[in-house]
Amino acid sequence: MGERMVFTVLPNYSFRILRYLLNIMIRLLTHCSPLFALLIVSGCSGLMNSSVPSGTKYVYTYTMEQPAQNDDLKFRDDNIEISFVFDASAITFQLYNMSEQQISIAWERVSLGVNKRMYPVRNNTTFYTMGHATPQPLGVPPQGFLRETVIPWQHVNYEKGKWIEQELFPTNDSGSITIREIIETTAGSEITLTLPIRIGKLVMDYTFIFKVDAATPLPFGVMPPVNERPPKPDAPMYELSIMQGYLPIIISAGILIISIIIFSQKKAPTEGL
Repeated sequence: MGERMVFTVLPNYSFRILRYLLNIMIRLLTHCSPLFALLIVSGCSGLMNSSVPSGTKYVYTYTMEQPAQNDDLKFRDDNIEISFVFDASAITFQLYNMSEQQISIAWERVSLGVNKRMYPVRNNTTFYTMGHATPQPLGVPPQGFLRETVIPWQHVNYEKGKWIEQELFPTNDSGSITIREIIETTAGSEITLTLPIRIGKLVMDYTFIFKVDAATPLPFGVMPPVNERPPKPDAPMYELSIMQGYLPIIISAGILIISIIIFSQKKAPTEGL
């Protein structure tokens, strides 16, 4: 004679409870993190989105017009030396301190304009920040330098589980004659970067104006240069806080499911062998 553990068939109501709780957990997880939902369907969506967008891609070339004309996008005076690189959405610059005092950028007064429309900016420390936050100044000693990337604040958004950047000017005509004509007429368009720099106790306003020289089609198969960006966070802070708020509910639901399974088991004596 002996005993062995056998599982009883769960009553119908237990199955319903299990299914209901599992649905709750899935909804909570997918609501709290769109990335979770995207991972679930990544096998299908990867196949659907694997094709390269149709149309011709373009790259823009710029010339500095102010404070001095320069095709290499560089400027120097007694206080600073600065050089710029444009990509489709943002401007990266390297700023050297040529003075004998510490310098810093007065970020609360920095602005970036596209054809005279001015925007506050994001920099490396606020690039993927939700809401609005003013970047903190970083002191640069004499002969020191810093490297920053700036983009209009409204041009970075978190949508459907990923960070989206809006371009300064369109870079793909998508096969549309209308968009192609818009791209071809961007020559002469203007980008303005106002960069107040604190030199010791004095703040000097530097205004850099750039003009679009041309929009050049990229040959088929040639990709534009890789954008210089800070590391992307997995999710914005508000999503993480929502997830933390629902975590106790998710844990409790899991414990309840396990409890139902355990208490639905019973010991039954086996018949004599």
